[in-house]
Amino acid sequence: MKKIIINDKDKLEKLIAEAGFSRSELAGRLATSYKTVYRWLDLAVKPRERQAREIDQLFKEYIDLSGLVEQIRKQVSDPIKYLKHHSAIREKFFLSMTYNSNGIEGSRMTLKETELAIEGKPVRGKELFEVLEAVNHHNALLYLLEEIKPNFKITEEYILKLHSIVMYNFNNKLPGKYRTAYVNLTNTEKKLPSAQEVPAKMRAFIKDVNNYRGGRSIKKIAEDHYEFEAIHPFFDGNGRVGRLIMLTQLLSRGYPPAVLTVEDRYKYYLALGKGDLGDFKNLTQMVCDSIIKGYNTLFARE
Repeated sequence: MKKIIINDKDKLEKLIAEAGFSRSELAGRLATSYKTVYRWLDLAVKPRERQAREIDQLFKEYIDLSGLVEQIRKQVSDPIKYLKHHSAIREKFFLSMTYNSNGIEGSRMTLKETELAIEGKPVRGKELFEVLEAVNHHNALLYLLEEIKPNFKITEEYILKLHSIVMYNFNNKLPGKYRTAYVNLTNTEKKLPSAQEVPAKMRAFIKDVNNYRGGRSIKKIAEDHYEFEAIHPFFDGNGRVGRLIMLTQLLSRGYPPAVLTVEDRYKYYLALGKGDLGDFKNLTQMVCDSIIKGYNTLFARE
């Protein structure tokens, strides 16, 4: 299987063909000249790094990636089986997801330090809890892969077990149990449900999470992720467990595994924030982009 590569020229051409931009409009949106856009499109001149980031941002704002992701899905017959039978690739993915998911939550561990922790080796200069976070997340991924199968049904027991592993030895965080008091989120004005409301809201979430309503899988998975984070059922570990649930959904529906990277942390928070207004476009695009990267990393060959 070949890599899916969308270069800068491809992105510009799609913005013209699918989003209706003219070259002049692209120049205006990218704060550059018409001549520069011409050079990018017709003379094979590559944009500078900053310009490439701006092209990518505009591309993801206007071009729906879900169609490309559905094409990729058809090329990967059984991603669960693939991960189970390719240990080196599996561990590469587990390391990446552990590092990035913990990093999004503020972990100071580097990729190499995370690898050492997972391998049971000493990690100099880090607190025990930081090492535990890496080991626990890796163990949660092992549990996930052991349990999952095509069309796997997510249950309350499964979610609580994931949390109990992610928060193992963090007893003050009630591993495997819903929070018993109110919590606040920073950088948002959205009010979270009270502790008394959490069990009922989680029952409703679990009742709906396995219902994909026809062909809306990716958008539904993005919306489910937002909904879980909006319930925030635990004292800690909500982000990590939420992303594990997302991974479960993707793999069980036949999609390549996806990793939301720590470099996109603030875009991710912004996308979740837009969900407060009922806008899931950015979050859906982030999931799609992460699936494409996951496919390229784990399945594609040059």
